[in-house]
Amino acid sequence: MRGIVRASGAACFELLWPLLGNPARDRGVRPARLRADGLDVACLVLVFPGPHSYTGEDSAEIQLPGNPALLERVIESLLQSGRVRGLHARRAEAGEFSARAFLNGRMSLTAAEGVAATIAARSDAQLRAARLLAGGRLGVLAHELADSIAGTLALVEAGIDFSDQEDVVPITPGDLLRRLAPPRDRVGVVLDRSVGSEQLDAIPRVVLTGAPNAGKSTLFNALLGHTRAVVSDIAGTTRDVLTEPLTIDTPHGAAEVMLVDLAGTAAAESSLDEQMQSLARQAIAGADLLLHCVPAGATVRTPPVPAGNGILVRTKCDLADAPGDGGVCALTGRGLDRLRDDIAEHLADRTVSLAADALALQPRHEAALQSARANLEDAIDLVEPARRERTLPSPELVAAGLRLALDDLAALAGDISPDDVLGRIFSTFCVGK
Repeated sequence: MRGIVRASGAACFELLWPLLGNPARDRGVRPARLRADGLDVACLVLVFPGPHSYTGEDSAEIQLPGNPALLERVIESLLQSGRVRGLHARRAEAGEFSARAFLNGRMSLTAAEGVAATIAARSDAQLRAARLLAGGRLGVLAHELADSIAGTLALVEAGIDFSDQEDVVPITPGDLLRRLAPPRDRVGVVLDRSVGSEQLDAIPRVVLTGAPNAGKSTLFNALLGHTRAVVSDIAGTTRDVLTEPLTIDTPHGAAEVMLVDLAGTAAAESSLDEQMQSLARQAIAGADLLLHCVPAGATVRTPPVPAGNGILVRTKCDLADAPGDGGVCALTGRGLDRLRDDIAEHLADRTVSLAADALALQPRHEAALQSARANLEDAIDLVEPARRERTLPSPELVAAGLRLALDDLAALAGDISPDDVLGRIFSTFCVGK
């Protein structure tokens, strides 16, 4: 296992280099030895000179054996080295490297949110959404929309500035409507195809229940397609609650649920058994769907599956004929596809989409996009009655609506200012006077 110690800041190299034998400061990876306070450790040094680093500052990464005591000692040695040399060195705060990247213009706010979402992701759907966010897709969208709207606003404001000159018509109502419809529609498409972050947090939980040794863990592994739970002929092998994301096919495409395996329901004979049963009861209480596992040929002795909230699954159907529907064999795969279809049918609209181009919006993202669309629609409504006229009606109100839309997009991207609009007027529009 390898440990990593990162440092960033104006005095980064001055702090680290004396302890590392003064390696070269150009970008790259090189071996070194860290010597400080009795330490003599072989390591790798990754050098990232600013401004082309993650934070935009001089940065370095030391990779060395991942012993926690060793890593703590190295950090303390670096802090002590800073104090001796009169350098201000301290431990980084939570999220500080990404915060510095944002403040130094190396990362958009939405990308920084994506980094946080990646760290917190608990499912494939959450991870995919976080990667789209961290990759800057929402920021790129905001930039492109803002660029289009700012160019249109420049023409509207140019018309206001030269309203006393009848021969100057920077943009007609018809042209303005043709310019405003695409960004309005594009925002609508994003909102329609996106999912709220709260939906990703509320991923449906499918819980396997049944008596000990009913085949739950074997079925758990078979549905996942890999070994996640320990399987044994000895009853009571599963003690903890195991969770793993499971992808299923729905009429709306691939979707994700959280599959849960737990201890078999049985009378508690020890304090450990009672803890196992308590965890199992909590998981069952929080389930969106129960898969009640009973071996084929065995009598159903437990209470019936709750109406509409469960599926009776006859397991181990290779050992006996499974009566009726629902028989599965985790070893041969028999009945697994049908069971996946049953899960999709029971959960219906509660599954979480895995569409490759669907963004997961934080509440502030959704609010900004909703407001931007509303402001664009207000501007369109003002202009629509004069579609066939030569001059804009209420150009000041139209400009105000476009500015509000830009403010909304600035909540996502933060790069459009009044100076940008003025610059567009003088650089892209020639009055000819």
